[in-house]
Amino acid sequence: MKKWLTILGIIIIVIALPFTQIIKETLTAQTGAVGEVREGDIIFQTSLSEQSPLIQIGTRSKISHCGIIVMRGGKPYVLETLKTLVLTPVDKFIARGEDGKYWIKRSKKENIKIKYGKYLGKRYDLAFKFDNDRYYCSELVYDIYKNQLGIELAAPKQVKDYLILFTDRHPKIKRAMKHRGISKEQYAIAPVDVFNSNYLDSVD
Repeated sequence: MKKWLTILGIIIIVIALPFTQIIKETLTAQTGAVGEVREGDIIFQTSLSEQSPLIQIGTRSKISHCGIIVMRGGKPYVLETLKTLVLTPVDKFIARGEDGKYWIKRSKKENIKIKYGKYLGKRYDLAFKFDNDRYYCSELVYDIYKNQLGIELAAPKQVKDYLILFTDRHPKIKRAMKHRGISKEQYAIAPVDVFNSNYLDSVD
């Protein structure tokens, strides 16, 4: 009996954890026109893309997409991954997210300058792998912070570490992993991992 109660308790904790995280994110979300932003700020949203629900299920977070703010001609743009890596006006980026909600995090490091030219036009990384000259959203942010600013925002985790509570059995997740060649052993970095980095502060 005690064994079953222990198992039940673990299940309840595992189920409750992601919802606690979602509530926290919802309370800090912003809407409307963005205020003052700085180069190096990271902007997050719940994407409306086809793969967004799978990312939310797999990472247990509403945050499914992110990009990094860069300045061009004195105006802020979001360097992000679509089919290729592009610069998107901030208001256009926000409009594409669920209910126009977004979150902004800022590095504790000041006077950041991002060298983004080499990334433009790179292809989106459907396989979510490191070191293949392609990028997905959180990998792009992770790569820039680590290689240009010397800051590792979060430790990459194996895909299998995200797939708890039987999410690896979700038919769409299984199909996507097989089709894209994603293994449970490979390492990845999720948008919510970047969001929760201790090196970043929230921007109201």
